[in-house]
Amino acid sequence: MRLLHKTAHHTVCPYKGEASYFSITAGGRTAENAVWSYEQPYPAMAEIAGQLAFYPDRVDAIEEI
Repeated sequence: MRLLHKTAHHTVCPYKGEASYFSITAGGRTAENAVWSYEQPYPAMAEIAGQLAFYPDRVDAIEEI
């Protein structure tokens, strides 16, 4: 999470709620709005709260540090 920077970009899904977006800066590169999360999804989708999703065309690797 320390590599993610929350942006002002948001989208709304009628089934899940409002998604927050994050950019990643690592290795001298920045991937804008490459990650999204439903921080407070609708109650029916509570199990996805706080999970992260990555755009595969904006992130080429995920490694545990």
